[in-house]
Amino acid sequence: MADFNGSDLNNPQNSIEQNIFNQQQAEQQQPSGEKPTADAEFAQIATMVSDLDRRLRTLEERYSNIRKKIQLTDQNLLESERSFSNELKELNDASMDLKRSVNDFSDKILIFENEMGNVAQKMDLKVIEKYFNMWSPQNFVTRAELKEYLKSKKVKLASDKE
Repeated sequence: MADFNGSDLNNPQNSIEQNIFNQQQAEQQQPSGEKPTADAEFAQIATMVSDLDRRLRTLEERYSNIRKKIQLTDQNLLESERSFSNELKELNDASMDLKRSVNDFSDKILIFENEMGNVAQKMDLKVIEKYFNMWSPQNFVTRAELKEYLKSKKVKLASDKE
């Protein structure tokens, strides 16, 4: 930035410094007896002030635009964070439901496995079938048939004594 003491005015960087530089050049070119009038100096100062005012308004407008953009970005970030938080919560809930379902299924499989251990094997069923065929229960006598047979043979039963 230019030093107003005149140390860096040989290399102007902006329009204000350029105006000051031009003023100093004009003073050096004027004969030594003539000084610039107060009106000329006032006009030059007014030009510099209006240039500064224009630049200040431009900077304020840029600052305001940047502030609006940052505010919009913050709002979008908060909205995205809320949305992400809700999605994460739903995902966690779904995950917990899935875990519960898997645990229930696992428990049912264990119960089924225990029940299958208590079921008769095929070999056991074949042995029972052989015994059944060997006893042939269809040939068994009922009590009524046995009483009838014994009466025909004239055998007294203990139940008949009474």
